Amino acid sequence: MRLISLAAALALLMAAAQAATPAPAVAPVEISFARFFGSCEADYGKSTDPANATGECGIITALVNKFNATNREQIVVRTQVVEHGSYYSQLGARIVGRDVPAVAILHSSALNDFVKRGLVAPLDDEFRGAGIAVADFTPQAETAVTVDGHHYALPFDTHSWLWHLNLNLMRRAGLLTKDGKPVLPQSPQQLLEQARRLKAATGKPYFIWMTDNDPSFFPRTMLSLIRQQGGTLFPKDDFHIDLHSTAVRSAVQLLKTMYEEGLTTRGNDYGAALQNFAAGEGAVMVNGTWIIGDMLRQAARPGGATTGGYTAVPFPRLYGNNAVWADNHIMVLLKGGTSDARSRHAVITFLKFLYDEGGVWARTGQLPTRRSVIDSATFRQLPLRSEIATISRDGVALPIEVARQAIVSKTLGDAMTAAIAYGADIDQAMSHAETNINRMLERDAQFKGGAAPTP
Repeated sequence: MRLISLAAALALLMAAAQAATPAPAVAPVEISFARFFGSCEADYGKSTDPANATGECGIITALVNKFNATNREQIVVRTQVVEHGSYYSQLGARIVGRDVPAVAILHSSALNDFVKRGLVAPLDDEFRGAGIAVADFTPQAETAVTVDGHHYALPFDTHSWLWHLNLNLMRRAGLLTKDGKPVLPQSPQQLLEQARRLKAATGKPYFIWMTDNDPSFFPRTMLSLIRQQGGTLFPKDDFHIDLHSTAVRSAVQLLKTMYEEGLTTRGNDYGAALQNFAAGEGAVMVNGTWIIGDMLRQAARPGGATTGGYTAVPFPRLYGNNAVWADNHIMVLLKGGTSDARSRHAVITFLKFLYDEGGVWARTGQLPTRRSVIDSATFRQLPLRSEIATISRDGVALPIEVARQAIVSKTLGDAMTAAIAYGADIDQAMSHAETNINRMLERDAQFKGGAAPTP
């Protein structure tokens, strides 16, 4: 009995000691997040309130800080900032070197290059488990992340072409209604008539175009005009572009006529276009959703060319259909970026946070990718957002299955610049581009290696 009592006492003492000893702390799980948008740690490195941040860099920095400060699962996101121009080449090199970030931001136009090389996997099951409702994706965003019926990424925003308007110049040409709204063209003929009218009245070109060092400008504009005509650049399959259609020639000829008649600026790169618009050197600047905030702040300053006279609208319908070029920033999980189930769960938790914060990111000027956010009063109350919300429905892009879209766009841009700005024959320039693009895509169709793509 004494032995039994002693054993029982020892057991009680051991249980009490174990209960008094705290459980070992669980180490935080760290996940890496590769992105562009610049670095602004000096201004927002400690900010956890995106509402007090401005610009793409400020808001994404504050969003990550907020996640790190508020998530209850000891998840820490480590941001890895890469300069925009070298982002894809550096990401490709990291994948080859097996230094893979857990989450990476891409453009939707690059997604298929990663999918076809097996660098990302579908996320349908993860989305269902995390409560990310793909049914809430806007039509444009749904198309942007879906390949062969599966969702391979989380759409983060939709960005697109807009017409940024100097209403003060348009007023001088009689191109405003009685209530101060811009009179927008509804056909190619009306566009030419209004552009000629404005130049005659003001001495300024109608358009400010980015024709220097921006090979994407013309392809994005041409794609908008082609889709407005109900056409497509890939009528046969995803490996053969058609640049001989009536829709292509009509679009290129319209742009060429405007340039030759001096209805557009000449020799402007991206920075010069912004400066010339600020100086009142043209009535319409074709540029992105991402500059809305800067343009509004500029128009609020006294004494400027656009003071009290700025607005932005989606690309007007010049043909039969509403359509405008659009792309997306999307979030992907790269294979090899997570080492175990816990880190993969952490990544999905971070994506769910970004999904929930879609309305905050919309303050950059980019459009949300969720129907519920687009339709919300909070979004609609932001300046000009009601006017551009239709892009979430009307935004168009090359078919997502088309490979090497950045190279396709550059080849198109070079050919269009030659025809529009330097007088090359349209048919010859388009034929040369078509041959080069199709050769590249046919070679790519036979590619079966696993190397990182170069979008």
